[in-house]
Amino acid sequence: MIIQDQPSQRRARRALPAWALGAVVAVYILAVLNRGLWTELHAALAASQGIQGFWGLSVTVCCRLVGNLVLTLALVMWPRIGKALLALLIVISAASAFYADTFGVRLNEEIIQSIFETQRAEAMAMITTGSVTWIALFGVLPAVLVLLVPVRFMPVWRSLSWRAVIVLVAAALMLVPPMLMGRTYVYFERNHRTMYEVFNPYAALSGTFHYLQRDVFRRKRVMVPIGTDATLPPTDASVAPRKRVVVLVVGETARAENQSLQGYARDTNPEMKRAGAIYFSDAWSCGTATTVSVPCMFSDMTRAKFDKPVAKSHWNALDVLQHAGVDVFWRDNDEGCKDVCARVPNDDLTNARVAGLCDADGCVDEVLLADLPERLAKMRSPALLVLHIKGSHGPSYFQRYPSAFNVFKPGCETAEVQTCTYAQTVASYDNTILYTDHILGRVVDTLKAAPDIDSAMMYLSDHGESLGEHDIYLHGADWDTAPTQQKHIPMLMWFSPGWVSDTGMRLECLNQRRVQPASQDNLFHTLLGFFGTRTSVYKPELDLLSGCRG
Repeated sequence: MIIQDQPSQRRARRALPAWALGAVVAVYILAVLNRGLWTELHAALAASQGIQGFWGLSVTVCCRLVGNLVLTLALVMWPRIGKALLALLIVISAASAFYADTFGVRLNEEIIQSIFETQRAEAMAMITTGSVTWIALFGVLPAVLVLLVPVRFMPVWRSLSWRAVIVLVAAALMLVPPMLMGRTYVYFERNHRTMYEVFNPYAALSGTFHYLQRDVFRRKRVMVPIGTDATLPPTDASVAPRKRVVVLVVGETARAENQSLQGYARDTNPEMKRAGAIYFSDAWSCGTATTVSVPCMFSDMTRAKFDKPVAKSHWNALDVLQHAGVDVFWRDNDEGCKDVCARVPNDDLTNARVAGLCDADGCVDEVLLADLPERLAKMRSPALLVLHIKGSHGPSYFQRYPSAFNVFKPGCETAEVQTCTYAQTVASYDNTILYTDHILGRVVDTLKAAPDIDSAMMYLSDHGESLGEHDIYLHGADWDTAPTQQKHIPMLMWFSPGWVSDTGMRLECLNQRRVQPASQDNLFHTLLGFFGTRTSVYKPELDLLSGCRG
């Protein structure tokens, strides 16, 4: 029995054996679509030349990589569907190779989640002339050729026996050499594990599998409330209560390095400097991607203990504050709240239609402020309003600010930032920081315009950004290996005179605190501290305001 329709014996003889097609595809993927892998592997092995058994290690690593790909292709090369799956792997590998080689992006689990959960406009920004051309030439065209090549498969039992042999050989390539190298290989693997994040198509397949396993197919956990004992301090009945409002601005992709309040040469924070904001110069993110940092910063877990599925099934700071009696509202102009605002009132303005602020590519961040006075007036006291801005989201930095904020020139007027000079990319990025400063200034001005309200504002970014340093762009690298540009973030606070006097806030104390280490670990407890929330989950040592009140 032959598992393939064959119109004629002549055509069958001309057909390419299935194993041969698989071998050709394997060579193509390894040689053409894994240039980044071989470059990284060469550098890693070059750094290990002094160790004993270097050449054996080199052979071992190559055997493991080849065995991995051979095993993958052997498992997909089945009659009727084999060619289609091979073609799909080529396209996936080509797309992965383009973004890895061009932007230095690594396809880890968090980047895969970002791909699945990104907004349409942001996804479209990544589709450029360069990416389409490259993927068409090195992905789609070879995939079409694979689909057009006539292939013949062996009879069923013979095919199964040969497939078993191939799988065993691939498994041996992956397992036997590492066992022979022992601790030498274990050491190398542990220190260079990230090379698998640029190994195509392994990186995309592995990242997708783990994302689906963790966030899609995993059994939903029962929601666990925390801080159910949370209460607000009693008000003095002898004094007319003043309305109390906190505005938290969650930034996007802003790095500390480009903030003039951090010491940057360009004046990117003029309005916050004028407002007298307290800037925390040693602040760090929980992750290098929104999908990690936003859930992490609002959870009561520190970065060292953060577990996304656990955080997703537990209340966060917004839930605890709402339970205590704070009027909480979330407004979004970015990638969504990553389930953080799932149980509080919220609105999504990413697809709003506001003249002068929105177009087919989305809205600039001032859309969040168009009705800010009215929104604040509707909220009862005490209130927390969260504004999730698009900030400096790349690579289309030039689309993140109105033309009036195109101050630093010449900029990079394309999403293909790798085609711009470093100076141009930085100029456009600095304009996004300047515009974010304007957004914060608008918030402060709105709060100042209501002197009968005790108000405060806090701003911090979700993570930073690489702009081409070390040939790395964007963000999403593993925390341990990510450059500081992706982890060192801006964080600042502003308080109205009424807030300072009515709460006894000592600004000189906070000004001393601002040079000490801070991170997104502090946000949960600082938000509780803003409102004097009393609960067993509150840790004063993680509250940035603790010790500076009264």
